[in-house]
Amino acid sequence: MRETPPGRLNPYQGLRVLVVRENWLGNTGLSAFTALLRAGTWATSISEREYVPIEWKSPAMKLLGRLLRPAAVGEFNRDLLRAMRELKPHVFLAVKGTFIEAGTLRAARQMGITCYCFYPDVSLTAHGRYLPEAMREYDWVFTTKSFGLADLKALGQPKSSFLPHAFDPMVHQPRQPTPELMKELGCDVSFIGTWSPKKQRLLEELVQLRPRLNLKIWGNYWHRLASNSPLRARTTFKPITGIGYASAISCSKINLGLLSEEVRGATSGDLITSRTFHIPACGGLLLHERTRDLLKIFEEGESCVCFDGADELAIKVDQLLGDEDLRSRVALRGREVVVASHSWDHRVRTILDQYLKQRPAADRPGPVQ
Repeated sequence: MRETPPGRLNPYQGLRVLVVRENWLGNTGLSAFTALLRAGTWATSISEREYVPIEWKSPAMKLLGRLLRPAAVGEFNRDLLRAMRELKPHVFLAVKGTFIEAGTLRAARQMGITCYCFYPDVSLTAHGRYLPEAMREYDWVFTTKSFGLADLKALGQPKSSFLPHAFDPMVHQPRQPTPELMKELGCDVSFIGTWSPKKQRLLEELVQLRPRLNLKIWGNYWHRLASNSPLRARTTFKPITGIGYASAISCSKINLGLLSEEVRGATSGDLITSRTFHIPACGGLLLHERTRDLLKIFEEGESCVCFDGADELAIKVDQLLGDEDLRSRVALRGREVVVASHSWDHRVRTILDQYLKQRPAADRPGPVQ
């Protein structure tokens, strides 16, 4: 993180920021929140999932959760407004904000609160009924998708900018693989991410081309694999997060950056993801689908390796597994790239600078030396 030089004023000191976020280690919202604290703001937070029951597992509890959801969303929004009245934040930052109602944001702006959203997903309309209407009420939306600018404008929100994902320096850093960790997590090639039909097809084609490949897969919804899928023997059928996630990256010779396909409510499939930054930050070798957004950040063959389709993927895997020096060199340069410009400390400065630029000087807190 960039520190304020001696004798200089910290422009963020004294800014009160209220954040809606999730709580698990390494997730985008918690990473943003801790970076705001490091920046010197008076940051506080509230979690939607403490109110809205979306993690219940059994069929009976899922049904009960759906029945309770409208009442839970209402209570969450009432408590969110209560927190705004009590804390009087200069900035309200929703990280996605699935269950924030448009009326809550209108009330916040009437209180003089500047409302921002950091939106990390591909689709603006595929994540529940509250998001599309609420998205129009923010003073600014930071989207991690370059195509999200046009999608937001079509939705009725022209006040937006492209701000890519980032890594959390407290979590996403190289982890020394112990023999025990290597036994549990070590592999030639890993993919860590949620199942989708496109990702399944690509990985199945890869293992058909390289049937002896030591591949490991972590993530949600991989139970949707067909019973005869060759990926079943290579899948853990569970997510891995936090320090375990960083350790799995460090224990993999090659880490795949696979992207989600186009879904309802989006004009494109994904072009970069959070893994695009997490993998190099953890010292991992990034083998990523070739996209224009990726190549605006990394240099192919220098700080990442790219592929299009299963045939090129198999060739690149062979090349990288046979050249340890190349893997080390590209991984080192990739980490240098993300550390220089793509941590969450960099991202919160962009968000806070947007506020300082938008708000009249008389409305800002006085900086503290």
